[in-house]
This record gives sequence, structure tokens and C-alpha cells, in this order.
Amino acid sequence: MMRSGWRSLRVGAVFGFWAIGGVALAGNSTTASSSAEVAALVAECDRLAAHPEDPARVTAGVSQSKMEKPVALAACAKAAEVAPDNGRVRYQHARVMFYLGQNQPAVAEMQAAADLGYVQAQYIFGTFIARARPYAPTDICLAERYWREASDGGRQAARVQYLRFSLQGRFADCEASLNREGLEALYEKSAAEAKDFYERITLEDLRAELDARMPDSANALWQRCASSMEVPITQAVRVRRFGDTDTMTDALNTLILSGEKTITATTPWLTAVDPSRRGFVGAYWVLVNPRGEPVGVLRTTEVKQTRFDAVTAEDSQYEGKPVRPIEAWRKVHRDFFDRVLQPLGKAWASDMPVTLERFEVVCRA
Repeated sequence: MMRSGWRSLRVGAVFGFWAIGGVALAGNSTTASSSAEVAALVAECDRLAAHPEDPARVTAGVSQSKMEKPVALAACAKAAEVAPDNGRVRYQHARVMFYLGQNQPAVAEMQAAADLGYVQAQYIFGTFIARARPYAPTDICLAERYWREASDGGRQAARVQYLRFSLQGRFADCEASLNREGLEALYEKSAAEAKDFYERITLEDLRAELDARMPDSANALWQRCASSMEVPITQAVRVRRFGDTDTMTDALNTLILSGEKTITATTPWLTAVDPSRRGFVGAYWVLVNPRGEPVGVLRTTEVKQTRFDAVTAEDSQYEGKPVRPIEAWRKVHRDFFDRVLQPLGKAWASDMPVTLERFEVVCRA
């Protein structure tokens, strides 16, 4: 699979120099300024244009609605001229330009600040890319890189966005994107620094998605399988293990991969507790063995809701040979439901709800 690498888009190479508010900006200041003058110009830009949510700001910050934008633009343009290596100033300069609708130079200046290692700019420039802002690059792997760098720098919003986009499969083609272990570590950092109720709720949802995420080996099989079927790799897919013992799992996998078994039975009592096990027509599953290793990919073709005592011999014919007779099916599944429902405080009942799910093998490991 072709993977998108990070491509440097240095500002100087693209724009060289431009004039804003009567101030010529270039890679290096052409004006001799004392340290005190530089500090004063930087401080004025900080006072007028710092973002209240920038973790590295040195003032309280000012909201967009309260910002004196033309004044802030002139101040930050001067500060950027005399302090071109100050990432905070370059970020604030970009921020004001963006608010004034000067999108093209704002994007270039934001990238300049990001490339100087300024964490807030890395987060915002990644957001420009992800949201397809005018004049921003279109390669999502650039957003992946900048958000990863901002995450490493401690920007909580970048961590959350990185987790969201990763779990949506948006970074699947990015060469350096985090694997399962990396996402786990990123989640732990995010959860430890959650600041309010809404952020914690968002992270709880991401935790549930991360728990359902496939191991890397299963993901590799899915990507190969999806490609062969011309199905988008971002198609929702989950891991599935049949049986509640290692011996049973191995036996069922053998029957499934041979084509002997093309049906399974569960109950809404179980899927209510673990919705990730709920099947629906068109759902894809990576079938794993007791060691979590992928052995095939299944696709659900039919779902039927009924009662245990309403399951018929026509239904059980899709089981493996030993369980095809309806009486054998009932005995095996009564014992099974008794075992798996006990931790929930429930037990098998003849009129309990049952979900019958038909499936087909679409790929093998």
C-alpha cells in the first residue's frame, strides 16, 4: 500500500516575502533593533493577540471578539519582523491575519510558527489541514504529523483530535502514525489531564472505541481483505471470537473456515452489556483464535430475532454436523447460555430472546 509521507512546505520557499500593513516581512530582520526594543515589540504583540487557550501564552490572552484586530496586526507584524524565530509571535501574527480574512499569508505564517516548534501553532495548523481551510495543504498525513508533535508537546486538544482521527481511520495511510500501543499511551495522558466533564465524556467514548479497535495483526489482515474486495479500509470492522473456552474456539473456527458452520446464536441479554458483539447485516468481523491471532474475515448476511424455543431445525441446519439436529442444538446452547449468563445474574429460559446471525467467510489469513 502506498503511504503518504510528510512533505515540508517551508514558508520562505513558497512566499519568500510579503508586505502587510506597510511592514515588509522576510526570513531575517533587516532592521537593527536593540534587545529592549525587540522585547517591547514582542510584549505588545503578546498583549494584543495572545490566545486565552494557548498553554504557552505569557499574558492572560484576548478573545477574538475583544481583540483590536488592526492594531494587533500592526503590532504582531512588527514583532515578527524583528523576532522571526519566535514561534509564539509568528503564531499570534497568523492568528490576527486569519481573523482579518488574510487566509493565504495566515496559513503560511501558521506553518512557519509550527515549524519553529510552537505547540499551539502545530495544533492549529494541523486543524487547518484537517478542516480543509483555503490555502492549507490537503495531505491528511501532515495533520497527523503536526498533531502528533503538538501531543508530544503537551497540547491536550491535539491529543484528543489525534485519537479521534486515528479511531476514524483517517490516518490509516500515514507512515508514522501511532499503533495500538501508541494510542493507548496517548489516551492515558489525555485521561490524566482531562479538565472538565465534557472532555471526560468525550474521552470515555474514545476509550470505548479504542477497546473495540483491532490489534495490529488483525488490522493488517483486514486491510488486505478490504483491498481485495474493493471495500474502503475505513469500513467499520470488529474483532470476534467464538466460544467461551480455548478448545471450543479452536473447534468452532475449524468449522467456520471449512464452511460447515455459517450461523451463530447469541442473546440480547449479552449484547445489551457489550454492544460491540451485536451483529447487523453487512457487518464485517475479523475472526481470531484463542491467542488473539486473526484467522479470517466474516461478513454478516442475515439477522433473525426469535425465542429459544422457536428455533427450528431449518435454523440449526447451518451449524456444524454434530449440532444440526434441533435437539442437539438445544442442549448445547442451553448449556452455553447457562454458563455465559450466570455472571449477569441470569439463566437460560425456554422463552428467552435469541439472535440468530448468518455469516460468510470472505477472507482467510
